Amino acid sequence: MKKPIFLIAVLYAFSTGVSWAQKDSVDYFSLSLEELMNIQIVSASKKAESLFDAPLSASVLTREEIRNAGSTSIMEALRLIPGVIVREQTNGNYDIHVRGLDNVPPNSLILSSTNTTTLVMINNRPVYNYLQGGTFWESLPIDLNDVEKIEVVRGPSSTLYGPNAVSGVINIITRHTDKQGWSVNGSTQYGTQNTSILNGRAAYQFNDKWSVAVSGNYQDRGRDVVYINNRTGEKVTSIDDLGASDVNARYPHPDKSMIKYGVNSTISYSPKEKAQFNLNAGLQDSEVQNIMFDNTGSSTNINTITTDSRYVDFQSSTYGLNTQISYTDATQYPVKGMKGSQYDYNVTDASLEYEIPIKGLSLKPGVTYRSATYDDSRYANVAEKGGILNGEKTMETLGGSLRADYSLLNEKLRFTGGLRMDKFTHPGDWLLSYQAAVNYKLNTSNLFRVVYSKAYRSPFIFDTYVDYHSLQPLANNMFMEASSTGNKNLDLLNSKMFELGYRTMLRSNLSLDIEGYHTITENYTALILGATTITPQTAPVIGHTSLTIENIPLKVRQQGVTVSVNYVVNKLQIKPFVSFQKTKLEDYSPYFSSTAATPSASNNMDPATYNFNNVSDVDHKFTPSAYGGAYINYALSSKFNFNLNAYWFSKQTFYHKDNFTYKDGVRGVENIDSKVLLNATVSYAPIKQLRIFVNGRNLLNRKSIEYYNSDATPAMIFGGINFDF
Repeated sequence: MKKPIFLIAVLYAFSTGVSWAQKDSVDYFSLSLEELMNIQIVSASKKAESLFDAPLSASVLTREEIRNAGSTSIMEALRLIPGVIVREQTNGNYDIHVRGLDNVPPNSLILSSTNTTTLVMINNRPVYNYLQGGTFWESLPIDLNDVEKIEVVRGPSSTLYGPNAVSGVINIITRHTDKQGWSVNGSTQYGTQNTSILNGRAAYQFNDKWSVAVSGNYQDRGRDVVYINNRTGEKVTSIDDLGASDVNARYPHPDKSMIKYGVNSTISYSPKEKAQFNLNAGLQDSEVQNIMFDNTGSSTNINTITTDSRYVDFQSSTYGLNTQISYTDATQYPVKGMKGSQYDYNVTDASLEYEIPIKGLSLKPGVTYRSATYDDSRYANVAEKGGILNGEKTMETLGGSLRADYSLLNEKLRFTGGLRMDKFTHPGDWLLSYQAAVNYKLNTSNLFRVVYSKAYRSPFIFDTYVDYHSLQPLANNMFMEASSTGNKNLDLLNSKMFELGYRTMLRSNLSLDIEGYHTITENYTALILGATTITPQTAPVIGHTSLTIENIPLKVRQQGVTVSVNYVVNKLQIKPFVSFQKTKLEDYSPYFSSTAATPSASNNMDPATYNFNNVSDVDHKFTPSAYGGAYINYALSSKFNFNLNAYWFSKQTFYHKDNFTYKDGVRGVENIDSKVLLNATVSYAPIKQLRIFVNGRNLLNRKSIEYYNSDATPAMIFGGINFDF
């Protein structure tokens, strides 16, 4: 693959990355509750500012809040943030969406239901997976002990961070060393379901300029061995009862939902006040059982997924010039045991942005380059079409952006926004994303905002290059063949949003944030069943069916409102939040067949009538119409702390393609009941540097499932310690 070495070399020579996200470390545990109400955020405008003044709908979750709430992973901690839908699939594995767009389109593959529209980053380094979009959360090399804070921006934000920030951005910002000499911190806890979680970090600051840090994390989570047999709709408690081929290869640890570890290192150098350089590197290895891919050859939708990866990330910030260069190399097996599903991949990200201040106006021109290469040739017989891609496939993106931030009327009126142009390998056109936000600060206690934006999702390797062939044996050495092929001329998914927001400080210790939004998302894709051709029966293959990736007419329209409150009094902090939304599917068809397809149950035996162009408008039933939570923390004394937090969502219905295969109202349909999850943590600190805690998750023992064919994780109790020396 040809890489733009010159561009990367120039960026490295200027060496000025986006390390402002790490630069200012804050000791959140020393802040008062009132100060925590108005913490700084960077991700909403790419500059440090008060959360109250942020021009977009945004939230910050601090290290203190995560620790007090007893969250056991980064994924679970997202339940403490407004506007985020978090469903547990198996112990510690989650399906996560900002505002929704989940199970779209319904009645399709499971893969179409995962979140491919939220950009997840670690210190502004994208961890997006370009095979079919989204985030493999278990493959993040970091864990909670590495986190300084989590910033979430809701709504299309591609002008800030490039493609894939369609429904929002989750930026995980790691800890920065600011203590002279040695510092050592970490945690260990053990709980029910045979769950062990270990974290540790050691850092040394030589002087005001140099510091180094190394961290490690490990999780081992158990699960009850229960699977849903799709063919019968019944639960089985042994992998041998699934009727799957080579079950031991597919499920090497059926009693484990997660086994993972990660190691990370950081070297920081700050020669001057306005110059900061960071070099981060690390690796991870994970094996989980969750629900992301349809498991060909097995009768259950829980898969074993393995990932091992390595990364290096160089960032710097010098006098307004910011640069970041990162490289990730990995091997992934998304459906372990499934022939042809394993591949290697590497991703290169490079960005440069420069701030030009002009009397109240800030201009930030920037350029980005991304390259993602996926290759299955080491694991499949490419000559016989034994893989999914059958060779090395590359997707490159070149982008340019210009952002502006302008204040007037004594900074009461503020305009922020930008334009961004991106060009992908396929399609080869330049595409325009934009964002315009107007903030009016009536006084120090009231702020109104209006936002209009559009963002694109990047093309996928799978949609563009898939080259999958399968043979189903018949009698007398004859076969039925099916082939799936990609499409290089797809229109890319995009979302437009109009949003109104209002923030107010009703009192010095009481704030209210309201955001109302309307989004339109279109250019979805689906695997469409084509014609079947028949050859003479004397040939080895007597029938061939083609499937192709195509755009479908579907348009998703969503309206919603999110309300969040932050109240502090004495040693008590209360943060409730709730979202209400309605999602409408326009021009939706449940039939993924062309007019030339062979009659089958999936097209009512009449593809000429029941095909992907046979559309209607329906209410979407899987994105919950209401969801929210609450964080309640009471510091009983300097040694004792009590936290109660909750997360809940309304009932939903998930539709899988088996709904049209079996048509019995059971298989392929998952009616998910409304659910309230109540958690509590009690901690005792005998000395300032040591904290002992007992942590209860799902204390109401609501054992209903939260996702299609998923586990029903019971109440869990943890005990452990945190230390910080």
